[in-house]
Amino acid sequence: MSDPCIVGRLGGNEATGVYVHVDGTPHTMLERLGLIMARDGIETTLTTLASCHYGWTYLWPELDEGDAETNLGLPIHKGRVVQGYGFSYTLGPRMNSYTLTDARQHPMIGWAYFIDPAGGDVHWFDTRPGAPETAHVVTVWSRA
Repeated sequence: MSDPCIVGRLGGNEATGVYVHVDGTPHTMLERLGLIMARDGIETTLTTLASCHYGWTYLWPELDEGDAETNLGLPIHKGRVVQGYGFSYTLGPRMNSYTLTDARQHPMIGWAYFIDPAGGDVHWFDTRPGAPETAHVVTVWSRA
């Protein structure tokens, strides 16, 4: 199982995010978002994530070209390594405007993470069938 999720920006009338195909569970995704935001800051993180209109295979800060091709067998012809972020798709359907409602209706998306640009807190939701519709709010990076 790949554990897809969406990751994006909280704010305005509607929070929107981009599709991430692998490792979307809270245990993994919150740690990786924390590493990325601590290194790059909130706005750069949000801008970089949203710039990959076709979605991501992995958000994996340590991923490099060697991992992508040899260890994971990722389809290099369908994407690229974004240094410090992971592997993004470069073709296919646009997958960068998912909302929480979309995530709840999608049969594969199990989680949604929306980053508050004002402070970096992550509001995350379990979107699997039967899960409570409550939000969890966590701080995953140090503001120090």
